[in-house]
Amino acid sequence: MEDKDLNRLLKNALSSNYEPESKLDTKIMQKARENEMRNNRKVKMSAIVVVCCILLCFSIVSFAAWQYLTPKEIAVGVGNGLLASAFESDDAIIMDESQSYGDYTVTLLGAVSGSNLTDFYSDGQLVSERTYAVIAISKTDGTPMPMTSDEDYGKVPFFVSPFIQSLNPQQFNIVTMNGGYSEIVKEGIMYRILECDNVQLFADRTLYLGVSNSNFYERSAYEYDETLGIISVNESYEGMNLLFDFPLDSHRADKAAAEQYLREFAEAESESNKMNSEEKNPEDVRQDEVNNAVLEMNQDLTVDEIIKEWTLIYEEKTEPDQDGRIHYGYKTSMGSGSGIVAEMALFETGEVGYSKSMSYDENYAVVFYRDDKGDIKVSIYERVNE
Repeated sequence: MEDKDLNRLLKNALSSNYEPESKLDTKIMQKARENEMRNNRKVKMSAIVVVCCILLCFSIVSFAAWQYLTPKEIAVGVGNGLLASAFESDDAIIMDESQSYGDYTVTLLGAVSGSNLTDFYSDGQLVSERTYAVIAISKTDGTPMPMTSDEDYGKVPFFVSPFIQSLNPQQFNIVTMNGGYSEIVKEGIMYRILECDNVQLFADRTLYLGVSNSNFYERSAYEYDETLGIISVNESYEGMNLLFDFPLDSHRADKAAAEQYLREFAEAESESNKMNSEEKNPEDVRQDEVNNAVLEMNQDLTVDEIIKEWTLIYEEKTEPDQDGRIHYGYKTSMGSGSGIVAEMALFETGEVGYSKSMSYDENYAVVFYRDDKGDIKVSIYERVNE
């Protein structure tokens, strides 16, 4: 057996389970015995020691690769059986790439694009084609990430988003592409499943996945070359600005569908700009924002009923940004997420107390309260099991 054959066998051991297979052990011992016949004792002992050291190192590497949950297990953890099945399909891409910054290591574990794997609605219409990616975030020194029930959970933000070559990431990111995420923390590692519009359409271009320590896209973290369409990290940026290759299957790109998506995106942006034009009646602008905000004026339940009959599970204070938008995060037993809503869509000028507008489904409700200082309290309630 040549040395290159032994190297090949050792390399293959990385894709097996925690321990080398018995056949591999036998072949290694055969190789050692061949060395005994050809070399003196000093040389053959050195060869055996080297082989053992290689095996030990490979065992450590293999263990490190197996310390994370699989994308399927993570999907099960957030309660999405359909997505778990998708990560077992031939369409799924399983990855294991890690990058570190400061105290944190981020590992890209997998991605898949599919239809009807989550119930996501846009403008009242079910959006079936979505892209999903799974990452793990851990402490580089091995200490555990905060559990979702810990006070420190969520204090360090992570903005994770796909980017597309030749599309400005400030304009095209997980927020503008109807995205969101769910999280779980298991054995000290935080796992996030993110989803957004189907970027598989653009897989004939270079796709990226950016990770930064911010709540929203941080323009100074990345550089965008408008001429070449290349996205890269800003080396002078002081903070996390990791950038992964996001290698979706280029054979599943769809140029016609991608062009249609860009046309619809531009039309929606144009309509939004028109809606917010200063020439428009302020009252009409306010009414449009109410109609288009991610809120529901529900006649079946009132805020008082939610507060009295449901269970408060999370609460945070925030304040509107300079454009009058309220940015908030939330936590539930199913994971975490974030949202944006215009303050004027919730409250009349000078109004204090609970907003009559709220967002809720059969399990959770988001309720807003404004005090006399203008601070906003966001409360998440869970329906009490009857």
